[in-house]
Amino acid sequence: MMKINEKYIQSLPTLAESMVETLKFFNVKRIYGIGGDFAVNLIKAFEQNFDLLPSSNEMHAAFSACGQAEVEGIGCCMTTYTVGSLPCSSAAALAKSEKLPVIFISGAPGEAEVGTTAIHHTVTSSSSWNVDYDASLNSFKGLGIRSERLQGQRSAGQPGLSGEQFFQLVLHAYTHNEPVFIEIPRDIVFAKTQSIQLPASMKEAVSDCISYKSTDIIVEEIVESLAQAKAPLIYIGEGLKLNKTLQKTILTFCERTNIPFVSSWFAKGIFDDYHPLSLAAYNGVFSDEEKRHYIEQKADYVLEVATSINLMDANSAFGTGTHVLANFENKTVLNGTAKLQADIQAVFNKLLLANVIPYAPMIQKSTQQQIAQGEKIDFHNVISVLNEIQDQSEVPFIYLPEIGNSYFASYSLKIKSSSLGRGWLSNAWYGAMGTSMPYARAVCEVLREQKLNDVAVVITGDGGFHFQLNELIHFMQNDLSVIIVYMRNNIFHLGKNSDAKIYQCSNAHFDIIKLIESYGGTAKKCSSKAEFTHFFDICVKENKGIKLIEVPIEPIDAYQCKEIKLLNTYISAKNGVPTAVQRWKEISNQEL
Repeated sequence: MMKINEKYIQSLPTLAESMVETLKFFNVKRIYGIGGDFAVNLIKAFEQNFDLLPSSNEMHAAFSACGQAEVEGIGCCMTTYTVGSLPCSSAAALAKSEKLPVIFISGAPGEAEVGTTAIHHTVTSSSSWNVDYDASLNSFKGLGIRSERLQGQRSAGQPGLSGEQFFQLVLHAYTHNEPVFIEIPRDIVFAKTQSIQLPASMKEAVSDCISYKSTDIIVEEIVESLAQAKAPLIYIGEGLKLNKTLQKTILTFCERTNIPFVSSWFAKGIFDDYHPLSLAAYNGVFSDEEKRHYIEQKADYVLEVATSINLMDANSAFGTGTHVLANFENKTVLNGTAKLQADIQAVFNKLLLANVIPYAPMIQKSTQQQIAQGEKIDFHNVISVLNEIQDQSEVPFIYLPEIGNSYFASYSLKIKSSSLGRGWLSNAWYGAMGTSMPYARAVCEVLREQKLNDVAVVITGDGGFHFQLNELIHFMQNDLSVIIVYMRNNIFHLGKNSDAKIYQCSNAHFDIIKLIESYGGTAKKCSSKAEFTHFFDICVKENKGIKLIEVPIEPIDAYQCKEIKLLNTYISAKNGVPTAVQRWKEISNQEL
């Protein structure tokens, strides 16, 4: 019989203790989720160490974890087996496409329970020949996500490596900016696991100890190009949004050299639009004419940083051919492949030491036409009104637009630098409707915890709002503060091409104000700029509880903003509507 060293065994941590230590190392403070039978032991393991926040459903818990990753650098969601984890797959796809480090944790049947008997929650019918225990694992793997089930002890005296396995999965998510899915059998949560020594610091954990030999060559090319350029431009992509260190380095370089910068649509909100060198976000014909002038008429050299490897239609002016930066000839592209973009960081570290002569000021302060106080407010001017309000307010607004008309209109918002480092958050890959309230909740939790004065502003249509408003109970429960701009037309308007009932999303008799009041909030219908501005100012000054502004809108061309008109033309053209096809050809063939 093998001799077992009981003293050694007793010295080992449980998997629960090891997981807590790992999550704290990565600065996880909150875990969003829904309780369930297979997650009971996980809840016991975590409840004394983290703020376990309930959600109205698993999908919203997962979306909140995505929002958490956007503002805190890592997100965490916990559900029960299969019936809980499968609804998270939409958010997992979002996290994959947005490159968000989200840890999807699911309880699972105990290892001793796995056999030929179909356990409840398994995706197995009464007529199945085999029992499928891996439905969720395979589902997440199908999205290209690293998915594993932790393994317990396999022989007496030989503790399992589940603690290390968990650490390596979380480390992978953090260093590669992508989600992972982890199933944890309920009978190993409090079992002993091999002890691991965590790195002394985060820097040590993510270090590759690699030097990049080509850095000097790249820097030399950039410096030479800048020396020959009269009007250079730095074009910033969405790959930069979670890397605050690199963001700061690039901004320092721009300020030292006086080089203007512009972001892609998907990188909106990373930098302060009020910065004198900022040209905000650019997307060809969808962008403001004043901002386009320097980019399209003056820029003679572009340094492109952390953009997507493959062109995306939404991020390159939907194939109009008007996105001049997409095929700019005199361009250097830095799309890092190293962990946490260490290779790009190395380039900019050396650029800061290079002899780059500062340029004379090259961009002028933009002007904005004032909206008359009595003018009807609708999609054609609501963004301009919000920009006026932000211009006059010292408090930064953090915008969270819902997919649909609100999302595309929001690209003209002027973003002020926020305390969280992000002033605009949305699932920019157009991945899923229904994320603005879970995202807002994640933002508001951080604002409350850190006692910050920034104001979270959700901009949503009635369709997008209705199937996520059940999250309001948690805003009420946790005393979170948010302003909701509710654009009401009772239909799904974006891409609408007929009067079919399927586009209807509300009813004219629905009373949103009474609904908000039932959640302890305050709401008001505002039809003019004066009404909207007055109530919005009150909401900002109070910055307490749920506030909603109902804006009655008319889905006609006269009241649509530029972005919505273009998108509806694009969608109709792609669906073969003759007039739209002709109009889209005109847009695509215009001279730059």
